[in-house]
Amino acid sequence: MSAKGDLTISLIGLSDLATALRSVKTRMDDTGQVDRVLGNGELGSSRAHDALDGFMHGWKDGRKEIDSGLESVAKMAQAVVDELTKTDQELKDALAKHEGGGQP
Repeated sequence: MSAKGDLTISLIGLSDLATALRSVKTRMDDTGQVDRVLGNGELGSSRAHDALDGFMHGWKDGRKEIDSGLESVAKMAQAVVDELTKTDQELKDALAKHEGGGQP
């Protein structure tokens, strides 16, 4: 916010945020899935095996939610940039037309 309390938005910063979020999503997707099945006794006890299996199942579900959230926020950030840029251009064109006596 400015000293007057007016809301200000950095379009470059918001666009960079959208790009960074998509980069995080891509890097997360590139890590692949850990799908190796462990044999009985490989971790020492069945409780450890069951706990790791439960974690991996939850991790797959969590990754889907994170992936969806990152993409949604990136789309929203880019939509704000696009709309504010469009509005700014429309205002600039209208001002130029007014100052030019009706000529754009």
